[in-house]
Amino acid sequence: MTSHGVLAAAALALVALAPQQGVFRTRTDVVAIDVAVAEGRKPILTLNAADFELRDNGVVQTIEDFEREKLPLDVTITADLSGSMGPAKLASIERAVKQVGATMRDVDRSAVMTFTSVVTERRPMGPPPVTVDLSVNLRGDTSIIDALLLALVTEPLPDRRQLGLFMTDGDETTSVFDPQTALETAKFSSTQMCFVIVRDKDSGPLKNGLMLSLFRTVASTTGGEIITLKAGDDLSKAFLAAVENFRTSYVLRYSPKGVPTRGWHEVQVRTRNSKYSVRARRGYWSDGGGK
Repeated sequence: MTSHGVLAAAALALVALAPQQGVFRTRTDVVAIDVAVAEGRKPILTLNAADFELRDNGVVQTIEDFEREKLPLDVTITADLSGSMGPAKLASIERAVKQVGATMRDVDRSAVMTFTSVVTERRPMGPPPVTVDLSVNLRGDTSIIDALLLALVTEPLPDRRQLGLFMTDGDETTSVFDPQTALETAKFSSTQMCFVIVRDKDSGPLKNGLMLSLFRTVASTTGGEIITLKAGDDLSKAFLAAVENFRTSYVLRYSPKGVPTRGWHEVQVRTRNSKYSVRARRGYWSDGGGK
């Protein structure tokens, strides 16, 4: 079980060290950007490198490497088990975790975390199959921001792609950390965050307030998305859609040219076809290092 003290140390360490580490820079100064392209809700899977324009701090870059579906995935599922989550939701989480595991390749890995007022590791990162038993759990208040920080604190792995599935009803009560810390941490995280918001019929939709704003900004910063479910919607279907969207998205790699090496780099990606919508992370931090 991860205490608030351990969480604090991990989150603050990432915020402090990320500018020096250069999360999105490999040893050869290559930046990798995950890019999902769609027309409406239909993913576009037939593009090549020439179909994209990528700008780093406003300067057009040359895409040096382009691929889809090749790199193994690391998927971390973080699920809200607070008192507002009933038995039916717990069962749906177990099913969703199992079905995600059933779609994973031998080279893929996954981990499962749950949270109330504390964060618990239910399954360490490892290969499929993936199951989790939620019949015994600690119910209580909800520390969404603290759990989100822990989900964002990931070691950058150039040879793997990292996705975070974060399921919650969005009702925050007891976090130690504030939203701004989560927003700053997201800039340095190597994990793309997908939020699955699950609301009870009696609760109504999550209002356009602080937590929804946090989810939107973290998703946008990391290139992720938000999936909102109504009472009775299939959680497994939402998880599987998020994993498939991530798996089949494009990976664009480039060596930044014509821009300062240090500091925050704004990244903009678009396609030559203006009808398509593009989802990609907003940027990365560089310390000017490399070879």
